[in-house]
Amino acid sequence: MDIAVEDVTARWVRAWTTGRTTDLFKLLAAAPAIETNLDPDGDFIELLTDYAAAVESITVFSQTVLDRRAALVYDCTLSGETFRLAEFLTINDAGLVTEVRRVYDLNAIERLMPHLLLEH
Repeated sequence: MDIAVEDVTARWVRAWTTGRTTDLFKLLAAAPAIETNLDPDGDFIELLTDYAAAVESITVFSQTVLDRRAALVYDCTLSGETFRLAEFLTINDAGLVTEVRRVYDLNAIERLMPHLLLEH
């Protein structure tokens, strides 16, 4: 079964931006490769949901899909400031996310959400 990357990506975005951890776990393959510049050794799902809960809004600024990969850039807003988050997903034919790479705006997090740096 070859599930469209765009569909999986849309479900992924909905799940993490609304803090639906059950849906995130359903979308993640067993032992996914995860890289992030914010707490690389911490609990990835907890960090995703904490981040989503901390910001006022998250919208997809751009999305590019090539083969089984998706690149997303998000606009995140907090305290009247908009900053970016980049995410790269690899999705297998079964529609599971096998690789996640996230690049957070650490300057914005340090200024606006320092608790995310301290908790994890």
